[in-house]
Amino acid sequence: MNSFSMDRAHDPTPAYFRIYRTLHGRIETGAYPATGQLPTEEKLMEEFGVSRHTIRAAVQQLVQQGLVRRQAGKGSFVLSPEAESQHWVAQSLEDMVDRGFRGRMEAPALSILQGDRHPKIAAKFGLGADATLACFSWLRVSEAGPYAFAKVYVPHATVDRFPANWADLLHTTRLLHLIERHCGVRALRARQVSSATAASRDVARRLKVPHGTPLLTLERTYFGRNGEVIEYAIIHGRPDRYQQTVELFRADHKIPQADRSRSA
Repeated sequence: MNSFSMDRAHDPTPAYFRIYRTLHGRIETGAYPATGQLPTEEKLMEEFGVSRHTIRAAVQQLVQQGLVRRQAGKGSFVLSPEAESQHWVAQSLEDMVDRGFRGRMEAPALSILQGDRHPKIAAKFGLGADATLACFSWLRVSEAGPYAFAKVYVPHATVDRFPANWADLLHTTRLLHLIERHCGVRALRARQVSSATAASRDVARRLKVPHGTPLLTLERTYFGRNGEVIEYAIIHGRPDRYQQTVELFRADHKIPQADRSRSA
């Protein structure tokens, strides 16, 4: 029995989606190189111990994300990076953190803000007007050009624990991972609010769109064990270059013991 089969009892996520995440990771790490062919359905069925239907469902997720193309009679092939879309599927907090954005990061910057100038953001962290905040910002760029501009807020004290080369680390490590690693906290919950907003002059300049262009705006808040806010981000994305799909699964409903006795 392989490790994938052994994990089934401990992970309620559907098998096809777990296989998709495994194959996705292999593509990202280069185990399945660009323009190369995926293993045949038969080999994947044998590796994961599942049906052909399950394998096809997993590969279809890769197709929908623009990572793989199917060629009739020949198999499935990994697309080159420039062919990948900014479409992604989130099913867990890890997906949101690790795979929310592709492309390279440009112009990472840090500014210190006064709480009295940004009272709503300070209040999210339970801070008063006399507190200071740190604001990280950067641009995400794909082969097609800039597609997302992010501003991420944390308490100023958080930055004091960061390594001096934080800007270099952000090219390969998510900011949340740096916070967890150096500040002794862990995000256990995230909330995302999506809306449409008009591009300000500054954001329009960065994303190379006209002032007032409708943008997809995401507000993400990460919470720690006790409900405290660890990170708050505002992300503006060009809808012609960035899309999201959130896929949800129904959890198994377990009837409480008291209810079982009444229904027996």
